[in-house]
Amino acid sequence: MSRILVTGCSGFLASHLLQGLAGEAGNRVFGVTEVAGFRHPGVEVFQVDIRRRDDLERVVAQVRPERTFHLAAVANVGFAWRNPALTYEVNFLGTSNLLEALRQAAPGSRLLLMSSAEVYRPDAESPLRETSPLAPQNPYALSKAAMEMLAGMYGRAFAMKACVARAFNFTGPGQDRKFVASDFASQVARIERGESEPVIRVGNLEAVRDFSDVRDVARWLRIVAAGAEPGEVFNLCSGATYSIRRLLDLLLGHARVPIRVEVDADRFRPVDNPMLRGDPGLIRRRFGLVPEYPFERTLLDLLDDWRGKAGEDPGR
Repeated sequence: MSRILVTGCSGFLASHLLQGLAGEAGNRVFGVTEVAGFRHPGVEVFQVDIRRRDDLERVVAQVRPERTFHLAAVANVGFAWRNPALTYEVNFLGTSNLLEALRQAAPGSRLLLMSSAEVYRPDAESPLRETSPLAPQNPYALSKAAMEMLAGMYGRAFAMKACVARAFNFTGPGQDRKFVASDFASQVARIERGESEPVIRVGNLEAVRDFSDVRDVARWLRIVAAGAEPGEVFNLCSGATYSIRRLLDLLLGHARVPIRVEVDADRFRPVDNPMLRGDPGLIRRRFGLVPEYPFERTLLDLLDDWRGKAGEDPGR
């Protein structure tokens, strides 16, 4: 049996990753989350806050994973601006705790660290490659860049087998409404049910992002983690860009009632990268990875998911 540990196992991406890992013959999958009572079929779950080093060390010593996916993180840029200290504690110190726990109990574990395209210096002219310069523009990006540097140090000092996946934007069924596509989809669904007035409130619609389907990203993660060499970095992206305005237009095109759009100044960030466009060439050359889900289908699946959540707390 291959012993696999997934941190942040109650998260959006993790839910799709766990489904794939638990479905593979020969895997024994363990998860770590601070969410009380979380369960997933085929996964042994430990309730642990990764900021608590002793607790995390006990779990890693018990599991002794051969593969580790580190997904636990504060992952929302807006939240990170409002809570920078917490972001650094979870994303940097939590990673430090995991690296130390693995070094002591499972030094041979293949570790995939989930990073972000937010670490790059924005470039409106060219797609961002794994070798593009880094220049974090927000607390979330800074925490991820620091996490990458920390893993590199452990690789050089202790020969730990860590690789990095820099994900560009992704969305799909199950995403929290704190993220833009899910926020819009949840508003459309509530309006259709008559739970809200027929108005969608938006922030910056001019930003351009490289979007993928979460189900593609989860599949790519499994393949990259199995085939990457220590120290390697991979972009996880589609290479296809959409403005936030275009994303909104696609969702409104599926709405069952007329909806107005209003700008809400509170939804703007202090600093917002105007464009994040990735070059997927490396994962395509190395692993043959391409998207399976067209973006419009991703958005429709996301909208249908929210349509099925009648009565949920709108502040979710």
